[in-house]
Amino acid sequence: MASADIPIEGMKQYSYQYIINNTADYPDYVFLTSSEIWQFTMPTLVVNGTFGGGYKLDGFILHAIAREDLDQAVMDQLHDAKNENPDLTDYFEKAPIKTSEALLPVAVTIDDQIPVSNISVILSINDIGETDLNITKEKTIFGFENGTSDEAPYIEETESELVDQVGNFQMEAFQLS
Repeated sequence: MASADIPIEGMKQYSYQYIINNTADYPDYVFLTSSEIWQFTMPTLVVNGTFGGGYKLDGFILHAIAREDLDQAVMDQLHDAKNENPDLTDYFEKAPIKTSEALLPVAVTIDDQIPVSNISVILSINDIGETDLNITKEKTIFGFENGTSDEAPYIEETESELVDQVGNFQMEAFQLS
């Protein structure tokens, strides 16, 4: 599917918010994301199991690294809010990181007539191996402008299937209110 950085009339961009529901089960690890486009030139620390936002045509790559393997100076750079572009490519090319193969897009485009206010995807860590981070996308939670929300088991959907799913939830949510 081709993508362009051009607004489409009648459509609205929504950023995904990702929530890892079991980071507390892995206290010996630090979780971070890199960019599909810019790799580790813009790494982001996963704080309290959540991450999201970014350039709409990009995607997140989720990583784990053992706390004992993460250099303190690098951790300090990741924590420094003033350091907007901590290019850590050289460090992470050699670091013993574990990487997920899951596709985690930054955003999705949905019909602007559907009153979605936010979209969260719940992730669960299944296993941290020698080089890989095995996660499952558990469910998607759709928040609507009227304050209601609905959730569904996560499915790898196309944007049109997501629009249909959100539209069906929205119709049900507004019939209940």
